[in-house]
Amino acid sequence: MGLMNPTPLPEDVFVAWLMQQPKNADLVAAASVEVARLRRHASHPGAKRLHDLFCALISAKEAGMRPKTSQLRQ
Repeated sequence: MGLMNPTPLPEDVFVAWLMQQPKNADLVAAASVEVARLRRHASHPGAKRLHDLFCALISAKEAGMRPKTSQLRQ
């Protein structure tokens, strides 16, 4: 009987993707491409989780680019 390779966890796929990005890559743009690709497979729980991880990355990066409220008051 042959051994089956288990499907990798979405978190493992996400980290592998992140590690493969070039040093100065636009992570928001790259993650947005993955989000669009994963939307087609949203009914699969693993794909949905991976989609959510990419969305969280986009949100975090965009939040980090916004000026802080205290900086706006100066």
